[in-house]
Amino acid sequence: MYRTTLFVFSMVFCLIAKGQLSERTFYGGIMYKSSGLGINYQNKLESAKGFGKQFDIDLCTYHHQQESKSFNTELNNPAPFIFGKINRVAILKTQYSITHKLSGFTDAQRVGLDLVLGGGISIGFLKPVYINLVYPNANGYETLVSEKYDPNKHTDKTKIAGYTDSRVGWSEIATKAGISLSAGIGFTWGYFTNFPKRLETGFYLEYFDKGLPVMAFAKNKRLNEGMYLKVFLGKRVSKN
Repeated sequence: MYRTTLFVFSMVFCLIAKGQLSERTFYGGIMYKSSGLGINYQNKLESAKGFGKQFDIDLCTYHHQQESKSFNTELNNPAPFIFGKINRVAILKTQYSITHKLSGFTDAQRVGLDLVLGGGISIGFLKPVYINLVYPNANGYETLVSEKYDPNKHTDKTKIAGYTDSRVGWSEIATKAGISLSAGIGFTWGYFTNFPKRLETGFYLEYFDKGLPVMAFAKNKRLNEGMYLKVFLGKRVSKN
């Protein structure tokens, strides 16, 4: 099975290398994933028919499936917070994909259709959560103190007044590497063939060893799966 898969991929890359590619298009757009929202860049090389390739860069937020906002009803004008959240996360993903054109976007054919299969590297950026806590001061009045969230220490929800200013914690950002796979289908259309619009949708898998440490009291899965949807505006820049 391994040798068969390797042979198929080798044949595909040979076809690409033998001058089959004739069109290059750059795309920029926004995307939705089951775990968040983000922006996307895509560099796509296509042939008149058959196989092509594309390179994607995605930057998306990441939300744990167990996140739930809370309000401290003991305070006036409480700010929402997620109890148990230890890190905010964004994922930067670079991915190389093989494409197969089913129909081309041309003056005669107004909608192009292609299949996409790819894999790449994902980098998770983890920014620690800081919260505002209510403490009595020396005069007996309540005052707000900013502290890095510690699930072993900050167990009383009634002491939490919301998040600290988002500018706090940037110097403590950590990273974690993972891998990703995706498969989807793309639709290309537009009034001008040199300025195409594109929609791509499909399924993805992202794996991080031991998971991304987002929640303190819920399982942080190693393997996350879901659906994605990308919407692009593009510019076709060359033909060989």
